[in-house]
Amino acid sequence: MKNSFLYITFYSIFLFATACDTTGTKDEPEFPEFPLPVNEKIRELRNCCENPFGEGPPEFGTGSYFLSEWHTGEIYTVLELRRLDVQLYGTAVYTEREQFYDIDPKGSRPAIYLSKSPTEEILYLVITNESNQSIGELRALDLSMPHIPKELPPIVRDSTYNISSLRIRELSDGSLLKVYYSYGNENKGLEAGYYRLSETGPPDELLLAHSNPDGSKEIINGFDLSPDGSTLLYPIHPDLVPGPALYGGPRPELARLNLETGARETLPVQFNVQQFLWARYHPSGEKIVVSNYPREIIGFNSVDKDSMYIVDLNTYHRRPLDTRTRTHFYTADVFPSWSPDGNLLLYSSAPVGRSDFSIGKYSVFTMDMTED
Repeated sequence: MKNSFLYITFYSIFLFATACDTTGTKDEPEFPEFPLPVNEKIRELRNCCENPFGEGPPEFGTGSYFLSEWHTGEIYTVLELRRLDVQLYGTAVYTEREQFYDIDPKGSRPAIYLSKSPTEEILYLVITNESNQSIGELRALDLSMPHIPKELPPIVRDSTYNISSLRIRELSDGSLLKVYYSYGNENKGLEAGYYRLSETGPPDELLLAHSNPDGSKEIINGFDLSPDGSTLLYPIHPDLVPGPALYGGPRPELARLNLETGARETLPVQFNVQQFLWARYHPSGEKIVVSNYPREIIGFNSVDKDSMYIVDLNTYHRRPLDTRTRTHFYTADVFPSWSPDGNLLLYSSAPVGRSDFSIGKYSVFTMDMTED
């Protein structure tokens, strides 16, 4: 099938259209005896250590794919690229014709998080204030432009909003529900919580005041909206005790808010202690995939291990997935999302050092969920 690509550098955006194929089960993670076979329903979609531009542009090398989102044949990926071994911050576009546009030539602004509008040719980016944490300003990249200028996309909300993530759903009347999470800003009088983005400009409606004690150290606030836009699903992270999860401590939870009635409930599902949560609804709305990950999952190292689960929203049964992608290493597997038809999971995976627990570069993988 034909491929087209969109990138944003240091954390870059990478768009590709592809047909892929790649379920399995992963128990509570342990350090196994290697080598071990990889789940046969996993397929590598994009390798971190292969130049995504092929033979050009030659000044760019390999990167690390942190987070992906799939929309009707197109996959958008946050990508770290390098030029002459120096990390760059910026945005570029790579298409079938191998056209390349660097829209932040100064190389100073990282983006970790992205979200594509389902009915608009707009890709929303969180341009972060802090390395390896998604917190900052919200910008909108117009994908319909024939030539993307060499500058950052227009600002939707500036960095004082301390935005972490954004989710968008099309409602039954054809309108769009756009919700973002803000870590708040005392100087601005902005409360931490979930806000409905106003299309006409601020102020935005506060849907739920909510603050996690670890703040932006959760890396990305992994909330989601149900496919029909009626429910906000969000993580509750307790105060974290220093040290690895195996030492015990409080457990994170998932809760949901009915946006029509205001009713709130906590899901009766148990997750790993002292770790963060990221959740994504299946297109049917009947189940979710949950990434249960530790600190420092982006860069550096981590002594804790991540897990990925499918949770049935009717029975609340939690089923672990076997997402490991290497035969000789444990892997850090994070930030899953569904294909539009719900048949595949898309996620990022990186090898973890067996002695120093260092996390390598992330590649993009899919897992076949057709038998799930």
